[in-house]
Amino acid sequence: MTFELLAQNIESIQTALQQQAAHAVNLSLTARNWLMGCYIVEFEQNGEDKAQYGAKLLKRLEERLHTKGLTERRFREFRRLYLVYPQLGREVLNYVGAQVQNSQIALPEAIRRTATAESESIIIRRTSSAELEQQAWQVPADKLFYRLPLSHLTAISKIDDPLKRAFYEIETIKGCWTYDELDRQISTLYYERSGLSKDKTGLSKLVNHAAQNLSPKDVLHNPDFS
Repeated sequence: MTFELLAQNIESIQTALQQQAAHAVNLSLTARNWLMGCYIVEFEQNGEDKAQYGAKLLKRLEERLHTKGLTERRFREFRRLYLVYPQLGREVLNYVGAQVQNSQIALPEAIRRTATAESESIIIRRTSSAELEQQAWQVPADKLFYRLPLSHLTAISKIDDPLKRAFYEIETIKGCWTYDELDRQISTLYYERSGLSKDKTGLSKLVNHAAQNLSPKDVLHNPDFS
């Protein structure tokens, strides 16, 4: 082995394992934020003392926790992440399941329900035809969780139109966009300029086809974490 080969080997190990560590951190952050959003929504809907907090809930939560990074604005992001991507429940459960089982953490009722096949059948029976149609072209949850960094999911979750969101999810994964590239495409109306915004049927077919044919190589080269 030459000195140059030694240096190359060490450089390769550094790059590969650093990327792996960054990816693991990102998955943990996505799971954390989604779970916090789930807790918040569950409390807003079923909390025993929810009436005492009302619209001030998130601010009171910030004051009670007094933890860097856990602010009212962040809590709003976490809640939106959960509400926009409820389908991430099983992926989050699979990812944090062992860790949660070995701790004193009580999972939210919403995510506990995803652990049983019976709950899935109940959800299907209660799902409207419009929601079933939307599910037909949703990007699979595992691809959203494992292929899109938290910063990208947070940005895309701000888009109200679900088909438009799916468009950017697919294009981000296929194009290996960094956060800055994604932000630029959204701000320059790439979706609208594509012409597909006026062809819902065509866009639906495109998103569905792309979602089903994404391969392992369709990953982000330069993910951004937050």
